[in-house]
Amino acid sequence: MKLPISKKNIKKWKHQVNNNIRSFGDTDLDKKVIRINKKKNKKAGKGELIDSITHEISHKLHPKMHEKNIRKHTEKQVKRLGKKIKQKYYNLF
Repeated sequence: MKLPISKKNIKKWKHQVNNNIRSFGDTDLDKKVIRINKKKNKKAGKGELIDSITHEISHKLHPKMHEKNIRKHTEKQVKRLGKKIKQKYYNLF
């Protein structure tokens, strides 16, 4: 399975860990920044971090999609991700 993000897209966006944000993750479309709260994800349990990363990347790829649809899309996407792709996502942060 291919990554749903191209190498060019990855380089244009900043990926940050910010444990001070209230949510699990945040996507700023104007500044092209994806922030993940690793501390909160770790407390939530196994698999939450990859879910949050995939969720925020979905916001990046589909900026006009409604939150409800992003959640459904993320759920399906996480189930299909292989170990190598999950590791690439983890390495972004």
